[in-house]
Amino acid sequence: MGDSRQVGDEGETYAVLFLNHKGFEVIHRNWRAGKYEIDIIAQDRRSLVFVEVKSRYSNSLWVQPEDSVTLSKQQKLIYAAQKYLRQFPHHGPIRFDVISVMTTHSCRQLYYHPDAFFPMGS
Repeated sequence: MGDSRQVGDEGETYAVLFLNHKGFEVIHRNWRAGKYEIDIIAQDRRSLVFVEVKSRYSNSLWVQPEDSVTLSKQQKLIYAAQKYLRQFPHHGPIRFDVISVMTTHSCRQLYYHPDAFFPMGS
């Protein structure tokens, strides 16, 4: 397998295909707010969804990629989402989802975690 950026890019592409299949409209990929980035911004039937994609290539399924979405990472995603909403106002519900993609030598597995975390005060 290639470098970590390649693994990440392939995981994001796989996540976009998954979301499209589930009926989401992907609005942005890799949207940046300064040094922070939101991997995927999508619209489902009623919510604007900020999606963090974590991808790993491993011969072991012991460590799940979503475990790396720490409180610090969540705070950065919330900050970037606030910036996004200032630039592109949205008056409906929002949520934060996590998609993890684990690729091994023999398969690729995607795990979808809707409402993975919530901004403080909501």
